[in-house]
This record gives sequence, C-alpha cells and structure tokens, in this order.
Amino acid sequence: MITLVCIVSFCVAALASPLEDGRWNPYKYGNPGKYIPTNEGKYVHIPNPYIHIDNPYDGGYGPYSHKYDPYVSEATQDTYRLVLTPPQDANPYYRDGYYRNNGIKIIKQKHNYKEDKYDFAFETENKIRAKENAVLKNPNSIDEGIASKGFYEYIGPDGFMYRVDYTADENGFRPKVKRLETQYSGKWVLEKVN
Repeated sequence: MITLVCIVSFCVAALASPLEDGRWNPYKYGNPGKYIPTNEGKYVHIPNPYIHIDNPYDGGYGPYSHKYDPYVSEATQDTYRLVLTPPQDANPYYRDGYYRNNGIKIIKQKHNYKEDKYDFAFETENKIRAKENAVLKNPNSIDEGIASKGFYEYIGPDGFMYRVDYTADENGFRPKVKRLETQYSGKWVLEKVN
C-alpha cells in the first residue's frame, strides 16, 4: 500500500511540475529572453552605376509651326445645311405618257458569247446603260462557276443618275452604289442658316 501511495504521489508531482505550468520560462532552454541580433535580413549593396546614353533631341517630326485657330463658340459659329436647288432642265424621261406612247428604243447594243466567257453592253434612249464581262472559272470541276464584273445605271424620277458597279464571283454579289448629279437633278449646295 505504501508503494501505491508513493507511485501516485510521484505521478502527481511529475504532472504538477513548475516548469510545465503554461507560463513563459526563459531559462528552460538556456535563453535568458534577451534580444540576440543576427545578420539575417541585412542590406547588401549591389553597385549599379548610371550609364549615360547620348541621345539628343533632333526635332522629331520637324519644328513646331503654330497655326492660328481661334476658339469659336457655338453661339457665334456659322451653321449650314444642304439644300437641293431646282434642276436646269425638267426630266423628260418621267413626263406623263413617255413610256406608254414611245416605247423605249435601244440605241447601242453589242454582245459576244463564247463557251468560257461572255460580254455585253447596251444603252437605251432614256439613258439606261449596262455593261458586263464574265469568264468561266474552274471548268469541269465541282467548283465551276462564272465570275463577272460590270455596271448598270439609270436616271431616277428625282433626276439623279444611279450607278451600280458590281463584282459577282465565288465571294457573292458585291455592289457599290453611286448617286450622281445630272442636268435633270438640280445641285446640292450649302446654305447658311444663321
């Protein structure tokens, strides 16, 4: 029984040791708790001397030239608008009865048709014109097709000439449209508003 009491007393004494009580004990590992400086993180200088590169300014895009361009506020700025002036001559191709009574005559016509290309051109008395040149591409293959280039134009009821220049090939139909003044259309002019 005495042996058992001694063992229990020894275990309690070992568990309740003052060195393991959860408090800071600076002398446990031979460290008195003082700051001990080291060379860790010390600044090491690496020399990087400045090397001058001589690159004098040579004017770049040339000398500056001042242009006098004073500020003009919207209140004092002139305002313009586009105005269609009356035509010099009346459009004869849209008079009442022109198409019914006359019929439209072809005044020029030519065409040339071959197995692998064609071209044609014509003009009517009422100023309708057309021209086209075409060639057969990739004959006797799955990609066989016609590539053409040309134009057509006519005078519209407003007196302007409408012209369509086009290309048609494996990339599709690609038109470019223009509206041109004629003697029957009048002119677009800038008219001062204020």
